[in-house]
Amino acid sequence: MTGPTKEVTVTVNGTEYDLEVEPRKLLVHAIREDLDLTGTHIGCDTGNCGACTVMVDGEPIKSCMMFAAQADGSEVLTVEGFEDLPEADGLHPLQEGFREEHGLQCGYCTPGMIVAGKSLLDENPDPDETEIREAISGNLCRCTGYQNIVRSIEYAADELAASQEQEAVADGGGEEPVTDGGGEEPVTDGGSEEPVTDGGGEEPVTDGGGEEPVTDGGSEESTVGDEPEGCGGDPDE
Repeated sequence: MTGPTKEVTVTVNGTEYDLEVEPRKLLVHAIREDLDLTGTHIGCDTGNCGACTVMVDGEPIKSCMMFAAQADGSEVLTVEGFEDLPEADGLHPLQEGFREEHGLQCGYCTPGMIVAGKSLLDENPDPDETEIREAISGNLCRCTGYQNIVRSIEYAADELAASQEQEAVADGGGEEPVTDGGGEEPVTDGGSEEPVTDGGGEEPVTDGGGEEPVTDGGSEESTVGDEPEGCGGDPDE
């Protein structure tokens, strides 16, 4: 027997949905049954395992502990929406990390773990092992022993940091370096003024100017041509 219903509007993975739900319906059931997004798993219905973790308005929420009516007007992110995030290139770095570091075995806890990992990296892009373990402490895994899950999140943190660094390098450099030459030419290339060593309007004194040096013979005669006194007079005297 169906009871009274409530109309809710919720945005899930970027798409807005108008749903009519019973007040008692849990968010996890609305996601799986009404929207057919079965990546969010049901594990315990008591909030212990974290398999149903989704992001609601940027916060990790165990969707078995929230009524669908409470999500009215909210934005919800499930594991299916990770491929459409800006940092995703086919796979999101967290999904790629779980694949590369073997962070899953049966995979039942994986969607909740990935969502918990994203919540951590959004707040702390460079977490250490202790911080990662604390962030996923509300999500249970009965297969991996958690070590490879920790490595998967570390992998994602490194990939996201490298991607941001590449974007920063690609976006930088609106100004040309000085070594490329600007509007002014360097002095060594020759400007409007010629260097003194190239010869200017005045010739150097050593090249001969308007005045001749005394040693070259000028307006005054040298005494070299004069006869010495007593060396020759009138022979008749």
